[in-house]
Amino acid sequence: MTALSDLSLTEVLNRVAAPAPTPGGGSVSAIAAAFGVALAQMVAGLPRTRHDNEEERAVLATLHAPLGDLRERLLGLADEDAAAFDRLMAAFRLPKVSDEDKTARRAAVQAAMRGATTVPLQTAVVCARALDLIVTIAALGNPSASSDLLVAMGVLRAGAEGAAANVRTNLESLADETFRSDASTRIANVLDEVMTHTRAATASLQG
Repeated sequence: MTALSDLSLTEVLNRVAAPAPTPGGGSVSAIAAAFGVALAQMVAGLPRTRHDNEEERAVLATLHAPLGDLRERLLGLADEDAAAFDRLMAAFRLPKVSDEDKTARRAAVQAAMRGATTVPLQTAVVCARALDLIVTIAALGNPSASSDLLVAMGVLRAGAEGAAANVRTNLESLADETFRSDASTRIANVLDEVMTHTRAATASLQG
């Protein structure tokens, strides 16, 4: 299937709107977050900075590459999320006639469910990393673009929350208690990071 990043925006929206399970909420969370990162890149790249000096420009310039990497990672995660869900659906379709069939199917479903949980968890982690970089942009970037940065932050928070919703839903169906506990703790910590970075960036914008 064609990568979502290779489609036009209208084609992506049409594919999301189609009556099919993928791309779904996990992919949309990643794509939305990629837009947030792109906005952050725009603000960081503006020629004017908070105090309009070369030192601020130099620091902001160092953020372009890592933000670009995060944006590309999010686009990749959008496709990975759809693929992970498709693998889960394929596992559910495995035969369950004999006891051996049922055992194999159960194992395949659990393995696919772990994969479908790991991908949105990674999406949330990338959102937190992007917001961490935005703290610096908020402190040094052009104040006239503060609304753009607030949009970026809001979209990234939404991406992280959407990804977390998928993680929590999938965890309900996992039998591996260790995996469930670790993933639950991890996503809670990531969301804490998201809020910490958001508050720090907001304080800089308001300062």
